[in-house]
Amino acid sequence: MNWVDVVGYVGSVLVAVSLMMSSLVKLRWINLAGALLFAVYGGLVGAYPVLVVNGFIAVVNVFYLVRMGRRHDYFSLQPIQRRDNSFLLGFLRFHAADIARYFPDFELEKVDSPRLAFILRDMNPAGLVVFTEQDHDVLIHLDYVVPSYRDLRCARFFLDQMARQWRQRGLRRIVSPAAGAMHRDYLQRLGFRPAMPDGLTLYEMPLAGGSPVE
Repeated sequence: MNWVDVVGYVGSVLVAVSLMMSSLVKLRWINLAGALLFAVYGGLVGAYPVLVVNGFIAVVNVFYLVRMGRRHDYFSLQPIQRRDNSFLLGFLRFHAADIARYFPDFELEKVDSPRLAFILRDMNPAGLVVFTEQDHDVLIHLDYVVPSYRDLRCARFFLDQMARQWRQRGLRRIVSPAAGAMHRDYLQRLGFRPAMPDGLTLYEMPLAGGSPVE
């Protein structure tokens, strides 16, 4: 196998992987990379229809990525006062399998005095946060965002909105257990750092100063 064939195979793999992405942004980026490689492959082997079609696909992906980047979504928080709220329970049931994938130990019934808030994005329930306030800490029990909205914007909005309230109540840091490698990566991208030497189980973010996500 020569390097030209490698370019073609890698392009094929990227296009296939892109179709498995639940996030539309990730799908567009990975599909763009695959289409560009396929276009290069088509040019190298003289398959010009392949070059033209995949060049067109790449342009389409760039167009939609630019449009997504310019889009201004409307975010808001909707607090939930009771853990037996029917919409809350329905949301948890509907997303139970996906929640268990990222938060395998989460059970709402086991959280004492939980505070609950939906993150609304263009008035759609994009995410749910369950947290408690203990001593000087905010402990995050669940920070779940539905697949189509997983671009960190929901989490950043929530943290930015809540930071001032938490500081006014004398809370000093946000603490979140890391449920697996993907969750650790998510927390680190938000600015959380290991709270313990092993850097695997508990992550923290200080509340001192301005917004914790600045």
